[in-house]
Amino acid sequence: MEPGKYKQFIFLVFLFFFLFLGYFLFLPFFKIVFLSLFIVVILYPLYEKLKSKIKSEILASLTLTLLVLIFIIIPSILIIAVFVNELTKLYPIFINKISKSDSIESFILSIPVISYLHEKIISYLQTLNIKVDIQDFLKTAISYVVNFLISKGRTIFIDFSFIVLGIILMIITIFFLFKDGKNFYIWIYKLIPMEEKEKNYIAVSSYNTIQGIVLGSFLTAIAQGILSFIGYYFSGVGFSLFWAIITFFSAFIPIGGASLIWVPIAVYLFFTKGLIVGILFSLYGTFIISTVDNIIKPIVIGGKANIHPLIMIFAIFGGLNLFGFVGVFIAPIIVVIIYNLLNIFQERYVAG
Repeated sequence: MEPGKYKQFIFLVFLFFFLFLGYFLFLPFFKIVFLSLFIVVILYPLYEKLKSKIKSEILASLTLTLLVLIFIIIPSILIIAVFVNELTKLYPIFINKISKSDSIESFILSIPVISYLHEKIISYLQTLNIKVDIQDFLKTAISYVVNFLISKGRTIFIDFSFIVLGIILMIITIFFLFKDGKNFYIWIYKLIPMEEKEKNYIAVSSYNTIQGIVLGSFLTAIAQGILSFIGYYFSGVGFSLFWAIITFFSAFIPIGGASLIWVPIAVYLFFTKGLIVGILFSLYGTFIISTVDNIIKPIVIGGKANIHPLIMIFAIFGGLNLFGFVGVFIAPIIVVIIYNLLNIFQERYVAG
């Protein structure tokens, strides 16, 4: 190996080795840094306008950071706190119901549709001389649901504690990203070994698409969370705020979205509150809660996203599995960048 190439090889080994160490060094703060970066990227145009009027980077950064703290961070913490509190109240009630498993089974089997299916299944299995213990199956299913909720509840509590402990670091990060974010961006931009035209295409196209997809999904989830709470509250659903927060999170799921929560609640209302309440809530869910998705997203996203919905569905589920709830925001970013890189690859090596 030539001396020049040998030195280059050693340099690259050192570079990737320390990048590898840096990855583990910053890994514990990944969520804080990403959420801070996400907030700053979405609000950066507002920061630019504010800076042009105030004529001071520090004052503009401080002002917008305080606004983020008051209108985004603190409300988010309060919502999570309320969710954990509601979950804490719900656990004893749910566990008490589970301890009376016979009454739960009786209630389930008292539902006409389920009772009918139960009789048909039992009679069909008897003709095949197959014995199935439905009671045991219900107990197993209920036990699984309880264990799932408890494990998720613990996870939520741990994440909540982590957010509270990292709140000061997040505020500091947001402030410096507003103040020095442009310098960071220029530094990273220069490091990318691509032509100026290609780098500009990736930066502009990715930013516009990401802003449209993520902001559209977030605004839709907020609207559906608020509207679902109104519907749950006036329909007499217990723990309305808890289910509204669950609806907010489910709104990010590509398949079903908010209907994954409000539809089962509508079925529950049919059997507990009567036909009229069930029908009224179903109409409200169909034409108010779910329709918001078809109003806000087209307005915010518009023609910015050219990625097939099926790809985005798999990406978001993969993001949830890999990164947790933050993956809902990370997945579109990764897919959009891959999409733009493939467009460049096609222009470079295929189109010609």
